Amino acid sequence: MGIEDILYNLGELVYSAGEKVRDFILPRPSERTPSFNFLRKLVKRDLTPHEYLSLKLQLLLLGYLALNLIVLLLRASLLWLVLFGIGYFMEVRYIFQKYASFFLDVAPYKVFYYGIGALSFVAFVGYAIFRQFTTVVAYYYGYLIVVFVGVLIFRWYFKQRFGRDYTYGIVEEVKNDLVRVFVHDDIAANVKPGYYWVERVQDAEPGRVVKLLLEDRKLRGAVPSRILEVYLEDQSSQTSSEPKNESE
Repeated sequence: MGIEDILYNLGELVYSAGEKVRDFILPRPSERTPSFNFLRKLVKRDLTPHEYLSLKLQLLLLGYLALNLIVLLLRASLLWLVLFGIGYFMEVRYIFQKYASFFLDVAPYKVFYYGIGALSFVAFVGYAIFRQFTTVVAYYYGYLIVVFVGVLIFRWYFKQRFGRDYTYGIVEEVKNDLVRVFVHDDIAANVKPGYYWVERVQDAEPGRVVKLLLEDRKLRGAVPSRILEVYLEDQSSQTSSEPKNESE
């Protein structure tokens, strides 16, 4: 390989890296489905883009919290907490601006992950600063109570704004008096994605979207309990869990 080829390849590499950095800093909406290569290997089953994006956000938040906890345990510089916070919010911003169209309803996800991220950032940074000025254990407990109250207030606000006791699903199979319904990840309804069996109702045929009443189970999330309504217009399997004639 000659010097010209080496310089050309180096230039291509620099240009490609520059494009990726620019896209990360100034993301533009994408119509191409994300690849999710790592997540596909991790979960080892096929999910919809909505589920993959939701899973990516969950792992991102857990990783962010774990890194912050490590910084506090090691008593590392406060700068690390700031850098991790910036990295978290930039990645969350990138996901929502780049792939917003792949979420079934992006608004509650934005509020949740920005909100929890902000609460976590304030809590960890505040704790790191707070412990520099006092060693009294009672003050630490008082601070943790304040943080806990903040989390409860955010939880109340989120449920008031987005919370609901129903979700949508797609009928996948009919068996005697039961139907198997596929439900997407729905953070507003606190229901996990997957297949659920519910009692069959009239017109509940494969491919049709149904509105499902949810039963809230503490520490386990909500689960569909029965069908409230059947939308007679067929939908493509696992592509949408919301009817075309009704939106959130």
